[in-house]
Amino acid sequence: MSRMPGAVWRPVVNFHPSGVREHRGAVLHVQDGNNSPYGWFNNHASQSSSDFWVSKTGVIEQYVNTGVDYAWAQAAGNPYYASIETEGHPDEPLTAAQIEGVAKIYSWGHTEFSWPLIVVDSTTKHGLTYHGVGGSAWGGHPGCPGDLRKPQRAAIIARATELATPASNRHVSVAHLVAAMKADSAGAQGHVTYKTEGLILEDALYREDLLTRYWVDGSLGSKARDAYKAWQRSKAGGAYTGDDADGYPGIKSLTRLAARHNFIAIP
Repeated sequence: MSRMPGAVWRPVVNFHPSGVREHRGAVLHVQDGNNSPYGWFNNHASQSSSDFWVSKTGVIEQYVNTGVDYAWAQAAGNPYYASIETEGHPDEPLTAAQIEGVAKIYSWGHTEFSWPLIVVDSTTKHGLTYHGVGGSAWGGHPGCPGDLRKPQRAAIIARATELATPASNRHVSVAHLVAAMKADSAGAQGHVTYKTEGLILEDALYREDLLTRYWVDGSLGSKARDAYKAWQRSKAGGAYTGDDADGYPGIKSLTRLAARHNFIAIP
């Protein structure tokens, strides 16, 4: 039985036992409603269900033994892809908590079934796809999960990749960040010095609500420095001031950020 740790286990009657043929990845869905769909999925008359549901607050419910039995979510795609239902409507974006919840599911699936950490728009390729791409063969839901949620799969995969990568493999150097902030801000728009480390830092600042997703690009210009300054002044635990809150990372403030976002700070 493949049950995800941390998910609320709520088995339903609507599923196909031992029907999974291949572990291709997962399909993102939108509920087009609010509150847990458990009652609907546990009703024979509905003829529908999903592997998982993620609430707007990040609660994860699991309804079938993923990878063994399949849910009734995307018709012809059911034997090949797990399904992830998300609370809300197609004209609403996923909340930050939902992105985190879906990423946790996908990271688990990557470890459990080798789902590749990529976004795909396909009914046959391995990765994170979406319901509407399947057309009539997948039930005819072209608007699922919605134009706002489809592109958020990139953020889901980015976070799932982070969750699936041990912190020991994610080192961020204070010296590199300071050098990058100076070089990138002095260079042309989009200048990149240390992209991998820059992306790790920017993603952490984004998840602290200090930097918008648009600026998570690996280029540590003025936006990244301002965001880090805000981290130093208000969230780093020391309420730094003066030269200690100039936006350039120090080992103490970066270590605090690293502890919250699965990377290791080094001098």
